[in-house]
Amino acid sequence: MTDFDGVVIGAGHNGLTTAAYLARAGMKVAVLERNARIGGGSSTEERILPGFKLNLHANFYMGIGLCPLLKDLELHRFGFSYIEPPVQQAAAFRDGTCVVIHKDLDKTCASLARFSKQDAETFRELWHTYCEEMRPLLVSLLYNAPMPREQLLDRLSGPKAKELLSHAQHDLFSVVRKHFVDERIRTLFTSYMHVITTENVPGAGIVFPAIFANIASFTLPVGGAHTLPLALARVVEAGGGTVVTNAEVKEIEVKGGRATGVKLADGRFIGGSKFVASAIDFPMTLTMAGEERFPDPVREKAKAWHWGNHSLVTLHLALKDAPRYRAEAFDPDMARAYNIFFGMDNIDEVASCFDDCAAKKFPKVLMGNGACNSAFDPTYAPAGGNSAFWWPFAPYSVDGSPQEWDRNRADYTQRILDYWRVYASNLEGDNLLGSYLFTPLDVERLNANMRQGAVRMGAYVPNQLGINRPHPLMPGSRTPVEGLYLCGSSSGNGGGVNGAPGYIAANAIADDLRLKRAWTPVPPPEWRH
Repeated sequence: MTDFDGVVIGAGHNGLTTAAYLARAGMKVAVLERNARIGGGSSTEERILPGFKLNLHANFYMGIGLCPLLKDLELHRFGFSYIEPPVQQAAAFRDGTCVVIHKDLDKTCASLARFSKQDAETFRELWHTYCEEMRPLLVSLLYNAPMPREQLLDRLSGPKAKELLSHAQHDLFSVVRKHFVDERIRTLFTSYMHVITTENVPGAGIVFPAIFANIASFTLPVGGAHTLPLALARVVEAGGGTVVTNAEVKEIEVKGGRATGVKLADGRFIGGSKFVASAIDFPMTLTMAGEERFPDPVREKAKAWHWGNHSLVTLHLALKDAPRYRAEAFDPDMARAYNIFFGMDNIDEVASCFDDCAAKKFPKVLMGNGACNSAFDPTYAPAGGNSAFWWPFAPYSVDGSPQEWDRNRADYTQRILDYWRVYASNLEGDNLLGSYLFTPLDVERLNANMRQGAVRMGAYVPNQLGINRPHPLMPGSRTPVEGLYLCGSSSGNGGGVNGAPGYIAANAIADDLRLKRAWTPVPPPEWRH
């Protein structure tokens, strides 16, 4: 195992996506993973009791139904499928009321109208614009390399394009206030905007259209989040490629200004005669390839990379019966909702949570979202059981040290469980079989790419979005080192489980090597009306 057409560093779903596409284009590819398992953030384990599956990182595969990977790579043939629940989202409030988002537009608007008829009509308009009319454009923007602003403006014109781009004038709170008037509905959408761990800073509002477009497109991977990387690995191997675990890359070898392969921690050299693609984080990629090979602005950006002010702490529960939310009395459809938000009653409480995270304090207001996966896919728990989780936002470092999560794990577990019990009535006694707390420190331990608990390998702030992710001098997944590409979540359109960075890199490599594609690329974004 020494000579390949290409080497991919990291067997998360993005690295495997790049490898799978290029294997289908005839390349002999090796994917090297430092851990004993593949998958990166798409991981599923049993850490409470046998048979209770926990998705430790990714869970809600947003908009996966429109992902080109499914068709291009025939993932259904290799073991990947998903469920799209009819009741998509819900937000429960302390007084027992709730807002419910369905795949059925009329049912959603009826739920919103109980609080605000104006907001229900606004939602209907936004749905028609972003979930229907402009959805192909948003998919095109996601699966094509980010463009400079001037080039993008040249391709997008008309009043609706202008409205879409106007969201860049806002932060997350102001963009929600722009559209909605009712305080609770605003609270739901502010929380929903944070579900991709976007920071509330000026300019972050630009993510609103794309996030809104997926509000009724949350899916659950059948059998666990890990089924996606497993299916992708099978595609790689079916194309003659190799996926190797326990293979830690220490250096990207560069000769004559060109990446020629990698050196492993055990001293082995793995050659990639045509390309090396890095699915690990941008700063570490520079270190491995030699920082001196990159322009000063790129090196400075890597040193100042913003991992994020907040992470996630997850409380997983093994239960007999699924959680029963008190808000079901207000709206019975709450019992069928997939992604459930709670912990916040107004925007001030949302702000309080993120202020505490920025100050590195355990939040006074715990807020976040979660699900009971076994209610939709029984394979997530043994017969007669259920597997549920809740993701409150939390800082990586608490009271001066990330090790506080270890020292006070039992206390934090109890505090989070007590908070959850305010909303759900049956999380105690014989119904509670066990629990497991997965902390921001554990996030980093399981995935070295997710430094400081950065679940998306870098904060979503304006200078780390679009063409700025990671840097304008490294557009389209390419780097100043010939033959070296970026294909991970800290590169263009990265973060979340959609395969976009891996897909964009595969197309860049196919262009540069003039490969015959076995797929038709997603058309470039364009809007002229």
